[in-house]
Amino acid sequence: MTSPQDPTLRVPETAFEPPSDPARAEKVKDLLHYLANTVSAMKIFPTDHATVLNFVDQLAAKFTAFLAAHQKLQVAIEEFSFVYEGKPVYTDEVAIKSLPFFFFKDGLHILYFYEGLDRPEVLEFLELVKAEAQKPAEDCDIVAALWERDFPNIQYYAPDEYLESRILAERRGEDIRRPDIPGLPEDLAGERIEVRVDPARLTEGRIELDGPDREEVRRAAERADGEDAGPAPAPAEASEQERTAGERSPAAGMDPTLTEDELQSLERMVRANRTISAEEEYINLMVEIIYLEEDEAGRQASLDALLEYNFDRLQRGDFQVPVLIIQKVQELGRHLAGDPAKTALLDAFLRRVVSPKTVEAVKALLEKKKALDWESLLGFFGLLGPPALGLAAGLHDIAPDGEARHKVLGFIERTGASQPGLLAALADPARPDLARELVGILARIPERKGLPHLSTFLNFQNRDIKLEVVHILGQVRDEMANRILLGFLKDPDEEVRIQAAMKLDPGEGGARVQQIVREASAPGFRDKSLKEKEAILAFLGRTRTPEALAFLGRTLSKAPLFGSKRSLEMRLAAVAGLESMATPEASTLLQKGAIGRTRAVREACTAALTRMPAAGPDKG
Repeated sequence: MTSPQDPTLRVPETAFEPPSDPARAEKVKDLLHYLANTVSAMKIFPTDHATVLNFVDQLAAKFTAFLAAHQKLQVAIEEFSFVYEGKPVYTDEVAIKSLPFFFFKDGLHILYFYEGLDRPEVLEFLELVKAEAQKPAEDCDIVAALWERDFPNIQYYAPDEYLESRILAERRGEDIRRPDIPGLPEDLAGERIEVRVDPARLTEGRIELDGPDREEVRRAAERADGEDAGPAPAPAEASEQERTAGERSPAAGMDPTLTEDELQSLERMVRANRTISAEEEYINLMVEIIYLEEDEAGRQASLDALLEYNFDRLQRGDFQVPVLIIQKVQELGRHLAGDPAKTALLDAFLRRVVSPKTVEAVKALLEKKKALDWESLLGFFGLLGPPALGLAAGLHDIAPDGEARHKVLGFIERTGASQPGLLAALADPARPDLARELVGILARIPERKGLPHLSTFLNFQNRDIKLEVVHILGQVRDEMANRILLGFLKDPDEEVRIQAAMKLDPGEGGARVQQIVREASAPGFRDKSLKEKEAILAFLGRTRTPEALAFLGRTLSKAPLFGSKRSLEMRLAAVAGLESMATPEASTLLQKGAIGRTRAVREACTAALTRMPAAGPDKG
C-alpha cells in the first residue's frame, strides 16, 4: 500500500499478536493449504462446479472458525511461501502454480483477514485472484485489483517504493506509446530514480536481444573463433561464409548448428515442458488434499472423486490421465507407508481402478469407431500390474486388429510370466482365441514354470485347445508333462485320449505302467475303439518293461473258441503293442501269433514282423 497519509487506502492497524500457539499455527497451515487448493480448483473448474462449491464451503467454514476464535489472521508472503508467526506454513516452489509467488511477484507482502469475513466475500476474493491469474503476465496486478475492490475484511500491505516504481513505469510506458510526446514530462524528467541491484541474482533471468544485438554477438563470436583458429580464410572462402551467415537469421548466428526456426521450436518445447496441464494440476491438487486430510470420510470422498475422474478420462480415451493418477497415488502410498489407515484406503482405491468399467469404456470407444492409443492404455495397465490381467483379457477379443491383439498379448505375457497361475486363470472356454494363446504363453515361460498350469485345460470344453495342450506336453520329456497326459487319458473325447496315449513318455515307467496295465485289464477297457486300444497298448510296448511284455503276451495268446469282436480287437491291439516294443521277446511272441488259428491275428502278426526293424536289446 502507499503511505498511511494517503486517504484512499486503509492501512491495517498493528495489533498485539498473542504468543505462539502450535495448535493455532497448525490450523493456519491447514487453512492456507485449503486456500491454495481452492484457487487451483477454481482455475480448473467453473465457479458453479460441485468441486469448487465444496472447496469454497469448506474454506469459508475454516475462515469463520479461526476468525471467531482469534479475530484476525495475518499472513506474511515470501517468494514461494506463506509465513505465519515467523515460520513457513505453506510452500510451493513451482512458480507457474505457486499462490505465494503469484502474490509476491506483484509486491504483496502481507495479507490480513478479519472477523466478519463471510462466504460471499471469500468467494469474491477467490474470483478476483482467479481473474488476475488468467490475465497475461504484463496485465496481471493483484495489488491494483485488491486496491480497486477494497474488501471490507481483507486488507493487504505492499511497500510504498514498489508501488511508486510501478506507477512511474506505467507513466513512462504511456509516454513512450504517445508519438506526440518526444520525451519525459518536465515534472518527471528531473526525478531521481533509485535502482537496486542484487549481485547474487545477476545470473538469473533472461536477456532479450534485438536483431542488431544478435548480429554483434555473432560477429564477436566469429572474431574470437578466428583468433583461436589462426589466419583468416581466403577471400573467396570468407565471402562464402558471409553469404551463408547472411542467409541465416541473427538468432541462428548465435549458434551455427541451429536455424531460427529450430531455436523457436526449441524454446516452445522448453516452455511447454515447464507448463503444467489442467489435468495434472487437478490430480496434484486431489493428491495433496488426500495427503493432508485427517478425516477418514474426507479422504474417502476425495478418493471417490478422483476415481470418477479416472473413469471419465477413460471414457474419453485419454489414457495418459489415468496413468498419471496411478503414478501419483502410488507415489503417495510410498510417502504414507507409515500410516496403515491411509495406505489401506489407497490400496482399496487401486483395486477399484481395476474394474469392468475400464473394459466397458474401451468397448464404448470402439463402438464409436474411435482410434485408441493402445500403448497408453497398456501403459496404464502396466502400472496396475497383475491385477490388470483380467482387464487385458477382456480387451483381447474386442481389439479391432491383429496389431492391437499382439500388444495386448505382449502385456499379458510380460505381466503374468512371474505368476503363471494368474495366466491359467484367464483361460475361458468363451474366449477360445485367448485360451489358445495362453497355452503358448505358459509353454514359453522359462524353466518350465508354466508347465504345471497346463493342467487347467484338463477340464476344458474346447477339443482343439486340448489337443494343442497334448501336443505341447508331448514335446516335453518331463514327469509333470506325463502326469498331465495321463489325466487326458480320461478325457470324454476319444481323439484327445488317443493323442495323449501316443504322446506319453515311455521312459516314465514303473508305477504308471502298472496302473495302465490294470486299467487295460478292466472289462470296461474292451469297450473302447480299436484305435484307442492300439494307442494305449502301443505305449505299453514302447516302455519295454517286463510288466508290459507279460500283459501283451497274455492278451495276444487269449484265443477263445467263439471269440467276440472285442476280444479280437484286444488281440490286434496287443500286436500293435508288441510291434512298438521291437525286442527279441516281442518278436518271438509275434512269431507265435503268426501261426495261430485266427486269420486276422495271423495277418496282423505277419505284417508287424515285416515292418519291425532288427530287434534291439530288451530294456526289461
